[in-house]
Amino acid sequence: MLLLNGWRLAALVRRERAAAVHMNDFYNLTGVIARLLTGRPLITHVRFLPHTQLQPLARTWRWVAEHLAQRVVCVSEAVYSYFRPLPQVQVVFDPIPEGEKYPPTDLAPRPDGTVRLLFLGNYIMGKGQNFAVEAFKAAYAQQPNLRLHFAGGDMGLEKNRAYRRQLEATVAAAGLTQVVTFGSFVQDVEAAIKQADIVLNFSESESFSLTCLDALYFGTPLIATDCGGPAELFESGRSGLLVPNRDVPAMTQALLRLAADAELRREFAAAGREFVRHKFRAAATYEQLGKLYSEVLKK
Repeated sequence: MLLLNGWRLAALVRRERAAAVHMNDFYNLTGVIARLLTGRPLITHVRFLPHTQLQPLARTWRWVAEHLAQRVVCVSEAVYSYFRPLPQVQVVFDPIPEGEKYPPTDLAPRPDGTVRLLFLGNYIMGKGQNFAVEAFKAAYAQQPNLRLHFAGGDMGLEKNRAYRRQLEATVAAAGLTQVVTFGSFVQDVEAAIKQADIVLNFSESESFSLTCLDALYFGTPLIATDCGGPAELFESGRSGLLVPNRDVPAMTQALLRLAADAELRREFAAAGREFVRHKFRAAATYEQLGKLYSEVLKK
C-alpha cells in the first residue's frame, strides 16, 4: 500500500505540476516514495512528538527524514530536540489565529461567584480529561464554587466514545454531575474560551498544542502540563501555570491557586496575550515557512 499510494501521489504531483511535496508528518512515507519517483524536493513537517512514538519506528522515520527530505520542519523545540542538529532541520512554529471576533473578556468575578473551567480537547485517551476529573474532585472539596466543562469530539471512534462514557461514569459516581458537564465538538473556539475563567490542558503528550495557543491568544488564563510543546507557549508563573505531567496533586493546587485569585487571572491573561503575539508573530511562523519554500525551490 505504501508503494501504491506513493505512486498515486507521484502521479498527482506530475498532473498538478507541483514544484515540491510537503508532507504533514514524518511517519507518512508516501512523500518519500513520490520524491524518489519524481525527483521533486520533499519537505517533511513533524507534528507528532517523536519521543512518545514506538522508538524503532520513530528512529527509522527520523533517519528517512534526515536523509531524504530537503527540509525537516519541527513545530516546536520539543520536537526539534529529537533530531540531530542538521542544517536542513529547523523549527517553524504554528501561527497565532488571524484575529478576534469578540472583545477580550475582563475576567471579572461572576455574579453567582462561580469560577468556570474549560477543558477543550477531543475525548482521546492521553488527552488528560481523566486527570482533570481527579484534580477537580479534590479542588471542589475545598472550593465548591468551581465548575468544569469538557468540550470535544470523539472523531467517530467507539474507543473514544467509551472513554467519554468512562469519564461521565466517574463524575456521576463522585456526585458531581451538577457541576461537571460534557459537551461535543466546539465550532466557535474563541467564544468558548472567552466564556471560561480558566482553560485546562492536562495532556500527556503534545508536540505544540493549538488549544493552549488559542487560550493564551484569546486571553483566558491557562493551566497546562509539562508534556512537550506547551512549555514553550508561555512563561509559567507569569502568563500561566505549568504543572508536572500526570501530577494530579500539582494540578489540584494550581486550580485552587488560580481560581481563588481573580487579579492573578487578569495578570496571566494580559501577559499571555502579549507573549504569544510576540513569539508567534508572522516572522517566526508563516513568513519563515515561506522563506523555507523559496530556498528549497531555488535549488
